[in-house]
Amino acid sequence: MSQSDTPHEALLLGAYLRERPEARAVVAADGRSRLVSAEAARRLSEEALDLLERRAGGMVRDGRAEGCELPLPGGGWSARLRAVQDAGEVIGAVAVLTPTGDAGTPQPVVPDPRLPGLVGASRSWRSAAARAVQLGHSPGTLLIAGEPGTGKTGVARAVRPDAVELDAAQATAGAAHEWVERLAAMDAQVPVLVRHLEALDAGAAALLVALLDRFPRMPLTATSTPGDPVGGACVDRLLGRLAARSVTLPPLRERPEDLPGLLAALSPRPAPGYPPLTWTVEARRVLERHSWPGNVAELRLVVRELADRRRLTAPVRPDELPDAVRGAAGGRRLGSLERAERDAILDALRTHGGNKARAAQALGIARATVYRKLRSYGIQGI
Repeated sequence: MSQSDTPHEALLLGAYLRERPEARAVVAADGRSRLVSAEAARRLSEEALDLLERRAGGMVRDGRAEGCELPLPGGGWSARLRAVQDAGEVIGAVAVLTPTGDAGTPQPVVPDPRLPGLVGASRSWRSAAARAVQLGHSPGTLLIAGEPGTGKTGVARAVRPDAVELDAAQATAGAAHEWVERLAAMDAQVPVLVRHLEALDAGAAALLVALLDRFPRMPLTATSTPGDPVGGACVDRLLGRLAARSVTLPPLRERPEDLPGLLAALSPRPAPGYPPLTWTVEARRVLERHSWPGNVAELRLVVRELADRRRLTAPVRPDELPDAVRGAAGGRRLGSLERAERDAILDALRTHGGNKARAAQALGIARATVYRKLRSYGIQGI
């Protein structure tokens, strides 16, 4: 939805929020864009979501205010559509999903990569989480890469719980060396997690490579943040060894649709007598436009700070947000087609290791177009 559609957007969002999307499967759409709750994203196929968006668009185009019951592709679910109106004009529709009760009809096959303590229903998050689950539940290594604050350690612990951990960023070179030496005497089937792999010194990295040569199916999980590794060529070699079984978590700026779920999950339980945090539409827009260099970790700090100092019952307003968030939120909100285009470009870049020429070739567009599109979406450092 464009900024010129702000009044309609606010009405559609309000109708969506009134259906309690944090607790059940809800979709709101106007034929161009859609809001999808985490439960709806988990339950429905892309075909079913597209059908709901088309039907909502038809209601807007025809000015049809009558609701309807719509069976969804794949069986198992139907949607009750209700028109959203502004002064008698139909501007969208809200759909609440209900199971059909047909036990013999299979549910739509949608990956369910939910991980304990982690939130996300966007395509980029679900794709990354599903790959982490797939690799983590099979023997061998797992490398989880991503920007600071994207949740790498949380994913690692959720996929392979109870692992023996080393935080290479906190351990001295001698302590890391001794820790890896002790691994050689352990059962090779014991899950192991090395956090901040890029901080390993050369000696510990070389020992770990030798250990993997001996036990190639060792359940070693590692997290890594892009940058120059401390251990130089030895860590580069180790990262290359792990690259075949790796997943890169998307930064928060690439999945703004996950913000409502994250806000709810990160908000602490209010003290007795105090209200929970809620957010105005304008505050949500500011949060969506912020680039979030610190990703989910930064969002967590913002939410906790507000929760600690705020005692009002009204929803959070934009002027209550930190200056850094408000000041960096001057970008525009992307429409559904732009988001799809942005996601396709970012997926191609991840597939081709950040090589823009190869990504452009795979997408069938010029490399200059990739640069231009990235600039238009406010994406830097790729």
